[in-house]
Amino acid sequence: MKTIYEFKQGDEVVRVEAAKSLTNVFGKESVRDRSYLGEKFIFHGIANGVIYLKPTNKTTAWIINETFVDLRLDLWDEGWEYWVDPISITENHIPKYIIEEKINKALDEEDYELADRLKKQLKNVKT
Repeated sequence: MKTIYEFKQGDEVVRVEAAKSLTNVFGKESVRDRSYLGEKFIFHGIANGVIYLKPTNKTTAWIINETFVDLRLDLWDEGWEYWVDPISITENHIPKYIIEEKINKALDEEDYELADRLKKQLKNVKT
């Protein structure tokens, strides 16, 4: 998972994890905001402690009057990834960066056999 700081303007991003808890109640974590999970956005930038995103979902764009979605940086900075078009998810077409991330994770965990298999799979990826 990535932090919002890793993206540049124009990147297609998606929430893959709920936002941080606002408060702890009686020593327990309160409910985490799951808004926008799985929804594609265009990253615009960070300013004034706020993340600015352009919605691509017609319903979200309509609700906010086609302006930016602004999320508080302190709660929403973690839990992001690059958007992956669900139509492209097949055995034969996995985005190159996902395979590369899996290779790095396998190497970190010293699973060299998995890393080798993933490197072979990476050779067959066109983009």
